[in-house]
Amino acid sequence: LFWKRTYKSIIFDFFNLFLFIPALVHIKTIFVSSHVMSFSIEDFPAPSLQSAATLLSMGIIHEFGFYWTHRLMHMYPSLYKYHKVHHEYKQNNVLTSQHFHAIDFLVSIAFPAILTTEIVRPHGVTQLQFGLWLLTSNFDDHLGYAFPWSSVRWFPWSAGTDAHEYHHSVNMGCYGSKLSLWDWMFGTDNVYNEWRKKRWSLDD
Repeated sequence: LFWKRTYKSIIFDFFNLFLFIPALVHIKTIFVSSHVMSFSIEDFPAPSLQSAATLLSMGIIHEFGFYWTHRLMHMYPSLYKYHKVHHEYKQNNVLTSQHFHAIDFLVSIAFPAILTTEIVRPHGVTQLQFGLWLLTSNFDDHLGYAFPWSSVRWFPWSAGTDAHEYHHSVNMGCYGSKLSLWDWMFGTDNVYNEWRKKRWSLDD
């Protein structure tokens, strides 16, 4: 079962990263052509409060989009039948990070990313930075280990690796990815917080 699932994950990774994403970018370029992203060095975003604010706004908007698309994938059986492929892993490892059915990938991964780009309209370099951040943090979410030196956890409202591990193990709550802000705001981390309190009390 382990090797069969590993092989399946590698196929998903290859398809989503090297075929599906380029196809979506091409389709977006054709049908959503109102925003032509700049890659010019003339307006290159030098390190500044403005560029930091751009990345921060992208992070918050993307998390909002991901939170709700992810939550919807769990709410409706017609969508969950695609999302349950990702939940074939009850205990995470790095292969889980890209283990998605194409429909799930389109709804909960691609849509929030495209939404964020269309709202913020960043420079190409900023978009690249943000894309690398998404990949890095997504791998971190699914490592199965919480490393204290991880840069993904160095800011307020960052969601712990154990929150996503909990989500995979019980298949409910903790719908955010990099931030716990929206789970806190909409109360979808209550069960997780109770579980964490009990776990720490047992450890003590």
